[in-house]
Amino acid sequence: MAKLVSLEQKLWLGFAVPLTTLVLLVVGIIFYFELTFLSAMTLFIGVLMPSLLALHYSYKKVMLVLDNLAVQLDSITNEELSVWQLATYHRGRVAALKAEVKSAVERLKQRRQEYGQNEAFVFNFISELTLPILVLDAHQHVYFANRAMSAVYPEGTLHGLHASALSLSYVDKQWQLQQQSARYSIVSHPLYRGQRVYQLLVFFSVEQTLRDNEKQVWQKLLSVLNHEVCNSLTPVYSMAQSLRQDRDVIPLETQHTMLGVIESRAAHLQQFVANYAQIAQLPPVEMQAVEVESLVTRWRTLFPKVVINVHSSGVIYCDEPQLTQAMINLVNNAEQANQSSKRQGIRLTIQRAQDWLLCLEDNGGGIDNLANLFVPFYSTKPNGSGIGLVMSREIIRNQQGELRLSNLANNQGARAEITLPV
Repeated sequence: MAKLVSLEQKLWLGFAVPLTTLVLLVVGIIFYFELTFLSAMTLFIGVLMPSLLALHYSYKKVMLVLDNLAVQLDSITNEELSVWQLATYHRGRVAALKAEVKSAVERLKQRRQEYGQNEAFVFNFISELTLPILVLDAHQHVYFANRAMSAVYPEGTLHGLHASALSLSYVDKQWQLQQQSARYSIVSHPLYRGQRVYQLLVFFSVEQTLRDNEKQVWQKLLSVLNHEVCNSLTPVYSMAQSLRQDRDVIPLETQHTMLGVIESRAAHLQQFVANYAQIAQLPPVEMQAVEVESLVTRWRTLFPKVVINVHSSGVIYCDEPQLTQAMINLVNNAEQANQSSKRQGIRLTIQRAQDWLLCLEDNGGGIDNLANLFVPFYSTKPNGSGIGLVMSREIIRNQQGELRLSNLANNQGARAEITLPV
């Protein structure tokens, strides 16, 4: 027997059992008492019709309760939290079911109230943030905007406007601001509210990030300047004060020595300022196509101690004199690192993938403080000026490239990587 899969089938089967029994009973009475056709039909109608009507009425009532329950659940799903479909039932199992539904609705009301309070708190919190934040609904209309958004759109009310009216577009799963795109980057997060999905857009000021980075650079620069100037001026001030106050008791030879020290420190400061000006006055780049083979030929003559390995041929688009100057600075650093570690060997590898990669490696002791290497005037060498690496990186960046420094494994040398666009 096939398995019953619906309530209707089970009800019809349940009704069929007493109905079949009743039909068999009526047929037995007809044959037992040998009733005429008219009497038999009267018995059938008198007995079976009320039973059929009663069964049909019961079936309709059961289906009506189920239909009302479905409508009630649908209204709850649509957040219409009122129990009205089963209101006519005050006793029995349906009334108990109505009480359970009502209890569930009350819990939903309480949770919706808590959710509303949490949502209000979240939006109030967002309103107080200094970051510009925008909330878009499923149709990309503005649902909410905090006060900080006035810095991005100072013209007026944003509520209800479409994203396109704000020059916002969704490209490659990323929101972009077409206007003022250089000022803000956008990070989006889904925000679920009931069955609706909103988009929370956070605007980050690129200018503010640049200002923060610039502030950090200036703080490092001023720290180095303060250290360098104080180191020079402190002994100068002390010796000048001694010469003024104790000139008669200080031997003449000592006075000449002290004046020599003052002169030396003044010359150092003069050179220090000249080096600073040198960083700020790099000549403009003159880009040209340079064959790798010709560049390598000249560098092998210029750097006889460097082993140059070329894995790709082609043309590098660069300012060759300035690129060579940057390479001179890097090779000099590599040679000094080898000398301090009493080792030999410098390798330059040139290859092309997505960009041109020029990788210079030495066998020195590695780099002690990578974080400060590109701070102007910072140097780990006793007589270093602290501008070689800074100038080299600026030269590379002016040619749309980048210079990165790192240590080899176990500090068995350092690596300088120059990337240049193809």
